[in-house]
Amino acid sequence: MITVIIPLYNKVKSIKSTIESVLYQTYSDFEIVVVDDGSTDDSANVVRGIQDRRVRLISKENGGVSSARNKGILSAKGDYIAFLDGDDIWDETYLETLHDLIVEYPDAALYGIGFGWIKNGERKIATSKLPADYRGVVDDVWNNYPGFWTGSSSGSSRAKLMEVGLFDERMTHGEDIDMWWRLLLSGDGVVDSKPLAWYRLDTENRAMNKLIPLEKHIPYFIDKYEFPRNKNSSFRKYFDTEMIYRLYPYLFDDKYKVDAKQLSEKLDYTQLKWTLKFRMQYPYIYRLYEKMKSIKC
Repeated sequence: MITVIIPLYNKVKSIKSTIESVLYQTYSDFEIVVVDDGSTDDSANVVRGIQDRRVRLISKENGGVSSARNKGILSAKGDYIAFLDGDDIWDETYLETLHDLIVEYPDAALYGIGFGWIKNGERKIATSKLPADYRGVVDDVWNNYPGFWTGSSSGSSRAKLMEVGLFDERMTHGEDIDMWWRLLLSGDGVVDSKPLAWYRLDTENRAMNKLIPLEKHIPYFIDKYEFPRNKNSSFRKYFDTEMIYRLYPYLFDDKYKVDAKQLSEKLDYTQLKWTLKFRMQYPYIYRLYEKMKSIKC
């Protein structure tokens, strides 16, 4: 059985259609565990109104999405876990595709499905370094990271999730990526690139385009990755590049720029493009360079 875990916080307008997208799956051996993370709207009552024995609601005090996902994992009856955010949806063959990946690659650490975005009724498919019809193990994963592993398009075995230590509850942003990285450092990542998961960009309470408190964001925990960065040079190059892009916006915020600068000094620039180091050392000049480059003659 696959347990679908849906963390829920104030999604009264979208949670019903999210759950229905799971109930209408062609694959039927699943349960849905909705973890209400202290919603202050009517979200939990919407879930209670769905009369289906496969839907289970768990309520807890607000503690963030990591704690909600962990609560769901610990309560899961299935051997495999699929994650879905409370305002996203799946096409009807999503779980069937995930199940087929599990059967074909039972020892994989992380499974991923292609995804896209929905806004104003229009769909846009996410691009990847992999071919559009790719299916299988991602070789040389840190040089070919496909981006299909997201909070609504990823799955793993319950045993693997327990083995790597569940979601880091100190983080409110990047916590899912942190989990995928730890899983990929422990075993193979497998994907089916067909776009079957959809992020709805125009739903309520969507955490996008906001500067997350740095102490809750993944770059704040660079030291956590000291061992894998020292052991795996490909991961170090990938990780350090990711941290540069994530730290860069904080260099323009008076509250965080000192901490962001100190964190950026922990990164290894020796194997990175010189422009990345320049970006972090001279952020205002680099931003001016970006603006000038964007001007079309």
